[in-house]
Amino acid sequence: MKPYRNAERTKQWIRRAFTELIAEKKTIGKITVNELARRADITKTTFYYHYDDIYAVAEEFENKLIGRLNETLDRIEKENPTDYTEYIRGVLEFLKENEESYRLAVNASDLTIFASKLKNIFSRRMVDMAAMWGFSPDYEKRTVQVYFFVSACTDTVIQYLKGDLPSSLDMVGEVIAGVVEKLKR
Repeated sequence: MKPYRNAERTKQWIRRAFTELIAEKKTIGKITVNELARRADITKTTFYYHYDDIYAVAEEFENKLIGRLNETLDRIEKENPTDYTEYIRGVLEFLKENEESYRLAVNASDLTIFASKLKNIFSRRMVDMAAMWGFSPDYEKRTVQVYFFVSACTDTVIQYLKGDLPSSLDMVGEVIAGVVEKLKR
């Protein structure tokens, strides 16, 4: 069934108000439903018709980002799955294009859950591809290598997005590519 146009428009207003408030307040815990409803120019009742709470809006925001990430990874893997440098470059280009949204997500969510979702996406996808990239031919050892690598990369990118690293995404990419070279040995 196709969603009612007004309902979808209202949800867009709520999501827009949410991203504005996250950008201003830097954390989801400081946003109230009253404030979000006022910013979206709706009533609290209308808000609760569409969402259970602020965290449901944050989860939907995250899920949209993760959906776009999965689409990008599908494209990257289809274009050149055997070249890890192209994979890293593609992921970093995606992050650059969506940097502000990911910065907001890092602040808007339970970071542990969001980071875990990202790590799971990359780890599941990379275990098989990593064999083509020169990681261990032994599946068990390669899986450990990939999970270690993905955890380190994800945490590093999150620190960058939080503003804790004084470098650029390009520098982060150079370091990640260098680490891959060392892991291949």
